[in-house]
Amino acid sequence: MRSLSVPVLAFLLVLLFGVVAPASGSPHNPSPGAMKRKGGDGGGGDDGGNGGDGGDGGGDSGDGGNGIPTVDGAKNPACIPWYAIRDAIMGGIYHGRCGDPARAAVRLAFHDAGTFSLALEAAGLPNGGADGSMLVDPNEVLRAENNGLQNIVSLLQPLPVQFNVTPGDVLHLAGVLGVLACPGGPVINTYIGRKAPTNIAPDGLLPNTNSPVPVLTDRFADMGFSIRELMALIGAHTAGKQRFVNLALAPSSFDSTVDIWDVRFYSETQSSSLVAGTFRLPSDVNFSHNATTQKDYNRFVGKQDDWGREYADAHEKMSLLGVDQTTLTDCTEILPLSIDLKDLAVSSSDSDSGKQPTDPVIDPVKLEAAIQKYRSIWL
Repeated sequence: MRSLSVPVLAFLLVLLFGVVAPASGSPHNPSPGAMKRKGGDGGGGDDGGNGGDGGDGGGDSGDGGNGIPTVDGAKNPACIPWYAIRDAIMGGIYHGRCGDPARAAVRLAFHDAGTFSLALEAAGLPNGGADGSMLVDPNEVLRAENNGLQNIVSLLQPLPVQFNVTPGDVLHLAGVLGVLACPGGPVINTYIGRKAPTNIAPDGLLPNTNSPVPVLTDRFADMGFSIRELMALIGAHTAGKQRFVNLALAPSSFDSTVDIWDVRFYSETQSSSLVAGTFRLPSDVNFSHNATTQKDYNRFVGKQDDWGREYADAHEKMSLLGVDQTTLTDCTEILPLSIDLKDLAVSSSDSDSGKQPTDPVIDPVKLEAAIQKYRSIWL
């Protein structure tokens, strides 16, 4: 679906998107259950990503105490088949963890939706969008900007036929689950009902990592995103790695906590010193200091919950680009509980002063215990 230039491959997924219309209400006026479940912070994919944080999880019953809703507690009959598809992705592909397949799926969601253009839509021209064309067009995944996505595409490609569903629904559920596979990743309202893709995604719509800030903000405006939404989306790099921007430094992560969906990316990218083993995209550094974007960038420094909520909203919006939202069904009920990082932090030495550290350090023992509890059936 995507179309970008070679340098784009680095930046191309610096940002992200995925969803469906509720049984009662539209995607922008979701059901009370979906609203209740939303919240948290997120993660991202290679060469670009997404982010979010703790919050309420999927269903309220039938989860066996592990925060994983079961089909026995299904509320909407249309969502019943999606419990098995969820398990095929979260267990069969991700194995319940924030590994390379999960981050690749987040990046894939961005690449699939990221060539949408309001200008092309207004002109009645072929357009990109969140339609799953990356799983259908054999040439799209071979584009230079999609380097590194071939494996996740091959893993997801059998599912639409196996479950008799559309590629777009599978791909964007995979993106949402990729965020949730990362501890701290938020619940993102998730919809089904996309039609099969009809267009080859246009080329050249994603700017490269060295593009000036105005070029990047203009491109995202053409997708329908504000600067604030763009600043939320780039936080997905918290769980991202670069493999093709600088081959000599591959695979380097974009922050020092690549296996969790937290706001460390924002503070470390903005810092004057580079953390060993990490890599900064020029575009991210420019966003953190540019007069046009810095205010909205700074909203998320040390603000896990704020970022989680705004990332989830922006990702949801991304997953609906170019989609007829009135035909979709809200199946957020299938999603597992978000793993809240607040309960996993190491006690701060500054606790006596009442000052919270900008980026709380996560206790690895508590983190693993939470993964074992809340992702148990997929490990």
